[in-house]
Amino acid sequence: MVTQSLISPELSSRENAIDTLAAHGKTFYWASFFLTKRQAAAAADLYACCRALDDLADAPTQSALSKKQRLKALKLALEDPSQPSNQPLSTALRSLSSKYLIPTAALVSLLDGLITDTEQVAISNKSSLDRYCFRVAGTVGLMMCPILEVTDEQALPFAIDLGMAMQLTNICRDVLEDAELGRRYLPVEVTPAEIRFASDTIKIRVQHAIADQLHRAEAFYESGLRGLAYLPRRSRIAILVAAHLYRAIGRKLKSQDYAWWEGRIVIPTSEKLGLTLRLLPTLLIALLQPKPSRHASNLHANLEGLPHVNHTQS
Repeated sequence: MVTQSLISPELSSRENAIDTLAAHGKTFYWASFFLTKRQAAAAADLYACCRALDDLADAPTQSALSKKQRLKALKLALEDPSQPSNQPLSTALRSLSSKYLIPTAALVSLLDGLITDTEQVAISNKSSLDRYCFRVAGTVGLMMCPILEVTDEQALPFAIDLGMAMQLTNICRDVLEDAELGRRYLPVEVTPAEIRFASDTIKIRVQHAIADQLHRAEAFYESGLRGLAYLPRRSRIAILVAAHLYRAIGRKLKSQDYAWWEGRIVIPTSEKLGLTLRLLPTLLIALLQPKPSRHASNLHANLEGLPHVNHTQS
């Protein structure tokens, strides 16, 4: 497994990274076939590191304090490369940043988001939710930019939006699973225990919250897809496919009247294939679309102070 390989660099291999992407990031693995070999390998390495960090934050055998301390140590190692670290994962993160020119600020923000996951999570409003989504997913959009050979900094707010859209989809898909971990990311006044053993009243309240966040996700998807024009044309195909496959999760949940208690929504391979084929006309448009004249700054109204966001333009 690649997570283990990252923690033990001497065991690391390209096949391990790709295997982990295939096992745990099926949508991104599917989309990676449309990247160049170098880009697909780099994306797999990035996913492997993110997966290792996520596994660390979720480790059931460690205390919250222990997990938080390890994540804070990784953050310090990134912020100050002169600091020694006995965590092999810190070496992997430093190598990832150096090899692919991934911005350290994005990795640090990702760690900030994962540190909050070691605590009791009960997000109370949309502002807090947006800042969390930026840290754990908008940052991934930023980190993918150098891998995809994006050179224009104006692309970065759009990359953030696509990551945030996918994270909002994740949160809506995983409401029940997160509640079983004692977490509630939706800004709705119910406890994880109430979600786990939901009455009809709680089901309806959570349905409304999911509908609200999926509606907001659509605006982030639209912006992120407009930003594809900043990518080299070969890269646009993969990101377009990944975005639409992820978007399909939320739309399928909507088509089932947001019945979140009935189990996790998945897009099977047959549906992925059909959706990919139906994207051909959209792909032609994406390959020819011009760069957007500006980014919709209202999407980042809650992100002030975070790296590469747009909250000043009108």
